[in-house]
Amino acid sequence: MSDTIRIAHWTFAPDTGMLENGAGSTRLEHRTAALLELLARKPGELVSHSEIIDQVWDGRTVSPNSVAVVISDIRRALGDDPKAPTFIETLPKRGYRLIAAADQALVPEREIIGEAPAGRRIPPLVYAALPLIAVLVFMLGRVYNSTPVAGDIVSISLAGAVNETGDTQYDPLTASVTELLAVELGRHDGLVVSTENDASVIVSGKLILWDGHPSMSIHAQSVSTGDIIWSGMASGPETLLPRQVRQEISEFAAFAENDTGR
Repeated sequence: MSDTIRIAHWTFAPDTGMLENGAGSTRLEHRTAALLELLARKPGELVSHSEIIDQVWDGRTVSPNSVAVVISDIRRALGDDPKAPTFIETLPKRGYRLIAAADQALVPEREIIGEAPAGRRIPPLVYAALPLIAVLVFMLGRVYNSTPVAGDIVSISLAGAVNETGDTQYDPLTASVTELLAVELGRHDGLVVSTENDASVIVSGKLILWDGHPSMSIHAQSVSTGDIIWSGMASGPETLLPRQVRQEISEFAAFAENDTGR
């Protein structure tokens, strides 16, 4: 049986997919549980897209947004905000990693409450240093991802998507599209996803109902002037949104790279 894994007040059992806390429990879908366990076994480490496909999908060919959708399911289960993540960080073009601090990180339960195996007792000084090490790893990752890249690079802050349909049944779709926006923005060499303080452009989205089905309007706003400098529409229906979002972000990237006013 797999180890029980804990995160703050959550307890996760990879073998059953059960995620529980004092208020209730939820059973994660098989691939969602498998990806959460994969991230949990490597806290603070990059887990690449290729490794995720190999481990969770057994190397099978999947659509580009499949990983993003499963990551969105994990975020929703943990209550993680994709616009200001505290547990799972998206590393554009690279993959994902668990970024929670040491007291929040998913680790095998035996490492939290048990003793080290015989011959491998961990010195108390190491335990004392773990929180500092976790913070340093987290901060170094942030610095790495916000460091400007040589050349004409547009720094983007993703404000995420907002459900403006008035129907909460579309909340999961909104979260998935937010994750998809981050992935698609990270595909373009002329764009770098950064923090709001370092960004020159803020990208946001609004999920609306258009002709009776969900559609996503996407906007790019200049940080310096507050003006909307570009907008696009993924008109749906829902099954076409991933492809349409990719196309719209490609058009935005072309606009941003050719915009002499940036």
